[in-house]
Amino acid sequence: MRNPKQDGSNVYDCVPQTGKCPVKCNQCYFNRGYYRETPFVDDVVPEDGIVRMNCGHDSNIDKEAVLEAAKKYKHVFFNTSIPKFNFPGPVVFTANAKEEEYPWMPHDPPKNIMAVRLRVSMSNLYLVRKAIEAWTKHVPVILTFMAYYDQEPFLPGAYEWKVRHINSYWCVTHETILLVMEQYVDNDRVLLCDGLCRDCGNCERLYLEHINASC
Repeated sequence: MRNPKQDGSNVYDCVPQTGKCPVKCNQCYFNRGYYRETPFVDDVVPEDGIVRMNCGHDSNIDKEAVLEAAKKYKHVFFNTSIPKFNFPGPVVFTANAKEEEYPWMPHDPPKNIMAVRLRVSMSNLYLVRKAIEAWTKHVPVILTFMAYYDQEPFLPGAYEWKVRHINSYWCVTHETILLVMEQYVDNDRVLLCDGLCRDCGNCERLYLEHINASC
């Protein structure tokens, strides 16, 4: 069974760990109910399919199992919110797992960081701006707007309760997303994660750009 967000795209999922993720990011959709008691692996991955290790959980936890599972894929990248980057492939790093605290930012990022992901709320925009200024000197930054399922968010007028993919959340409105993204219209390294993977294409494009640049 595929991740419904990825239907129609060339990106696939593999989560070798079982149970909840101990990182416990605020409003984690995986810990809400997507975690499994058996590893989650997309049933059929074509040869040119790009496998995203750890759409849920974290690639730095039970790392031996993650690396072993990744060996069977030709195209694979790793996701983590823990600043340890010794992986045999590209990494997408979530720099602010605790989104209301200062993001992690190195002076000299490792070469295998493919992109940095920032969790965006209406109360952390200043922190996000500082992180964008630092990270886009080195790598693309993907903004992921927070969605809330167990609390009403700060500045509720900027959010609406609706179904996102298959479950209901307080989701930031389209108009609010546009207002935030307008601030970075002149920075082509600031990208938005929103909607279905087949309509977005960020991960596939950034992965191919990264491995081609590394050849």
